Amino acid sequence: IIGVVAQKDEEIEDPAKNDIHKIGTVAKILRVLKMPDGNVTVILQGKKRFEISEVVSEEPYMTATVKEVPEIRPSSQDSEFIAIIDSLKELAIKIIQESPNIPSEATFAIKNIESKSFLINFVSSNMNLSVEEKQQLLSIKNLKDRALETLRFMNIELQKLEVRNDIQSKVRFDLDQQQREYFLQ
Repeated sequence: IIGVVAQKDEEIEDPAKNDIHKIGTVAKILRVLKMPDGNVTVILQGKKRFEISEVVSEEPYMTATVKEVPEIRPSSQDSEFIAIIDSLKELAIKIIQESPNIPSEATFAIKNIESKSFLINFVSSNMNLSVEEKQQLLSIKNLKDRALETLRFMNIELQKLEVRNDIQSKVRFDLDQQQREYFLQ
């Protein structure tokens, strides 16, 4: 188990304590993969959020004292929160269907996530967002507020996908039309 924090500027090769965000995730290492190009990819599963209290050392790697960031959870009877979660699932499935880069098996994964907290965190961590936007989501302590903000980002993502797909469809139609005209000539 390790603590993972995002860098404020990804261009910095060897970040110091002022170059990282203070809120991060306690993560379990699921798999370490050595890639053909020599790079190493680590697959992590986030467990809970933490905040750095103090960086203790930076050599040979950064160590810090941390405190858990408590999550404010709505009651299980909160009908608005339940509706938000349902919308999150529906929108995630729509995004998967609209996106050519996401395997359709992801729909099965989304449908089978039982934990509301895990669903929100899973979706938000896999969205096409900047590090700053993901950090913004991670910093929201209230789970209902984080779910609403995730939903807002998802709506923007779906709109972008729909526009992109419309453009590609129009370009394909125009190309097909040009080819037909060329062959007819």
